[in-house]
Amino acid sequence: MIAVASDWTRKNPVTALLLVSTCITLIRVVTLIMTPLNLGPDEAQYWSWSLYPSFGYFSKPPLIAWLIGSTTSVCGVEEHCIRLSSPIIHAGTSFAVFFAARKLYDERVGLWSAVTYLSIPGTSFSSLLITTDVPLLFFWALALWSIVEMQTSKSLRWSVMFGVSVGLGLLSKYAMLYFLLGLAIAYMPWRQGRTFLAGRQILTGLAVAIAVFSPNVIWNISNGLATVRHTASNASWNSDRLFNFSHIFEFLGAQAGIIGPIAAGIFVVGFLRFGRTATINASDRLMLALSAPVIIVVTLQAFISRANANWAAPAFVTLCILVCAWAMRAQWNRTLAASTAFNAALALFLCALAVSPALVSAIGQENAVKRLRGWPEAGNTIITIASSAPFTAIMSDDREDMASLYYYTRARTIPLRMMPSPTPGSEYEAAHALSIDVASYVLFVTRKQDVSSVTSAFASSERIGSIETRLDSKRTRVFYLYALRDPVTASTFPSK
Repeated sequence: MIAVASDWTRKNPVTALLLVSTCITLIRVVTLIMTPLNLGPDEAQYWSWSLYPSFGYFSKPPLIAWLIGSTTSVCGVEEHCIRLSSPIIHAGTSFAVFFAARKLYDERVGLWSAVTYLSIPGTSFSSLLITTDVPLLFFWALALWSIVEMQTSKSLRWSVMFGVSVGLGLLSKYAMLYFLLGLAIAYMPWRQGRTFLAGRQILTGLAVAIAVFSPNVIWNISNGLATVRHTASNASWNSDRLFNFSHIFEFLGAQAGIIGPIAAGIFVVGFLRFGRTATINASDRLMLALSAPVIIVVTLQAFISRANANWAAPAFVTLCILVCAWAMRAQWNRTLAASTAFNAALALFLCALAVSPALVSAIGQENAVKRLRGWPEAGNTIITIASSAPFTAIMSDDREDMASLYYYTRARTIPLRMMPSPTPGSEYEAAHALSIDVASYVLFVTRKQDVSSVTSAFASSERIGSIETRLDSKRTRVFYLYALRDPVTASTFPSK
């Protein structure tokens, strides 16, 4: 029976991938519908952006907001609708991975690469959230497919697909620039490669990419390079604690966790066996060129200051292909199958955690999801208090709280605003700062004990209570509530 199924899969790889990806996607969508976990602050912020479509936002390019706007316009504003595009796009990415790997190697590598991509812990975790990495990886994979097709085809449709993919990738996240760096590293050392990069197909694709990305460039220029400056500030090179060797090991360990421990082992052993100049082939070089620079640059960033585990996410599109290609070449079929089985089991366990608070508690991981709990209760209480008096606005002084409250107080009848700052550090301070026209009687919601810097801007302030929300058996979230009246200096608050 297994032999028959294997033979059918070899003859029908696209159909097999369609069945696998559909099954996995349905499980993930059902998980999204069933999970009691609230939106994270970043997810809530992206939703708030989707309410006013733009070509750019303070901290990110615009495509994430467009995606959320498209799914919520059809599905509604519930949490699962906001996250809905994530598992669907990951399924699409697996097909782009398949076609690229098939062209680079063969159909077996293509199918294994696609299934590996779908099952790795990073994809499983990402599928239950909505983040900028989701569309970035999709367009990265499409750009890769386009490049490998352009190596043998003169059709300009691949150039256009490449350009659109790079342009939309940049509109997803500026990390798409790593792809262009990888191409330069892969092709510039070779005369034929330089000819390819300087050819009509690549130049046409780059022109298309510039055209697609240009609205965000214009938006940034019109807004003081807000997104560019914020992206640069994330490097935190002004931190007091620079150059930490421990961060290197923490970051690389996180990368092994993203692809799975067995797959990480295959890569390490495969690199030692096939990564030498004498045994590496052109496809291997391209995969390494598109992944190694990302890992190296972000590892260096982790050493200098800090780096989030997902900052190297694009590398895993090509690493999945390379792992499978080397495993097939070395005939490590059982090891690759074990890796996929382990990752699939972990994916199912992650889905179970997402829908079962009791299971999260049983394994002692309540702290990991504390930011995704308790917001509806807090939001409803704040709405009730705001409705009990003639408040003209609700105000927050924290970007993450503001984002979560923006979503979980969406039934409010008065505006939710951010305390103004001379130098805005978030989208809310830039576009949703408390204005003088609604500042006469403000319900101030904060988690800080010392709020004198805020209350001093008003003629009178009174602490009127607090909201304590239980998150789990050990943790609570406490908001302190203040009634603020009459700004002392009107110039502190922008006009409407």
